Amino acid sequence: MDGRTMLVLGCVIAGSVWASGGCAVLLFRLRSRRRRSSGSSHTVGDLRLHGPIGLHAAPLRVSTSHAGSLVGLAEADDLEARELLRRGLWSSQPEVRRASVTALGQLACRHEWAVDGLIEALAEQRDTPARVAAQLDRVAPRADARLTPLLGHPSDVVRYHAARLLSRDDGGHRAVPDLTSDPSPHVRSAALSALESNPTGSGLRRAFQLLHDPDPLVRAQACRTASAISGLSAAPLVAPLLADTSWDVREAARAALVGAGSRAVPIVLPLLEDVDSTLRSLAALVLQDVGVVDDLLASGSDPRLLERISEAGGQRLRALAEDRTRRGGALGASHPVAGAGP
Repeated sequence: MDGRTMLVLGCVIAGSVWASGGCAVLLFRLRSRRRRSSGSSHTVGDLRLHGPIGLHAAPLRVSTSHAGSLVGLAEADDLEARELLRRGLWSSQPEVRRASVTALGQLACRHEWAVDGLIEALAEQRDTPARVAAQLDRVAPRADARLTPLLGHPSDVVRYHAARLLSRDDGGHRAVPDLTSDPSPHVRSAALSALESNPTGSGLRRAFQLLHDPDPLVRAQACRTASAISGLSAAPLVAPLLADTSWDVREAARAALVGAGSRAVPIVLPLLEDVDSTLRSLAALVLQDVGVVDDLLASGSDPRLLERISEAGGQRLRALAEDRTRRGGALGASHPVAGAGP
């Protein structure tokens, strides 16, 4: 090995050692400065960047053992931490990016530039989107206005989290309904869920339309959203989904009808005569869960209706109801029986 090669190799090793210890040294220096200043700290103020903060040209590289130092910088809360976290966000090392996101999440409650960093991390998928979204959840709704452009992001994962995060803010709601036509079923479902907390007539119409969506995830959420917005008025459209091919959709329809209580009984009763056995059995289960079966057994009235429900729902449904009656524990509408039904 000649002298030039040894010189180059020595430079590479020295550079690696310097980069690995950089975070730890900076953290020590920041903390020492804070101790010398007797508790004084830098004030960044409300810095609203409204744009990318990543420093693409100089990504940070540190050893895995020093990645945790980035989280320590959040405790230091020094102005110089900003640059290092910007570089860490664009590191090629996943553990460094993850630590940077965690540190930004801790600083976001005090600094707008940290909120901007989290939004960029979500947009550029610098870390797992769910982890970044969890950090943004902590500062809601401050980030909402800056999240709106992400509703048009090319990644359906990013659009999904943006829709979910925007669901808490009235201003954000104005852009979310358009996502009910998104190509991704996950995004359509998230948009439907967002409509629940800000009910409108147009939101209800979209929920009714998506009761027939090709994806069961969306149909199930449409059941929940339509019922949350309009209650009983959604029951006639939700009830047929008791016969859906997806268990998730059938369960969502059942829960929606049970949530409407005894007012849904006139809508559900005709389903006991349907040719579809699944629809008949789920209708009987709804009638049990709203208290109809227990009331008929306790009062002894209308034995023919009780027999129709028993035929549709199966003998197990009636046996359980009779057992409750013997124990004097008619449960009523607010106590559905787990495990009953076919």
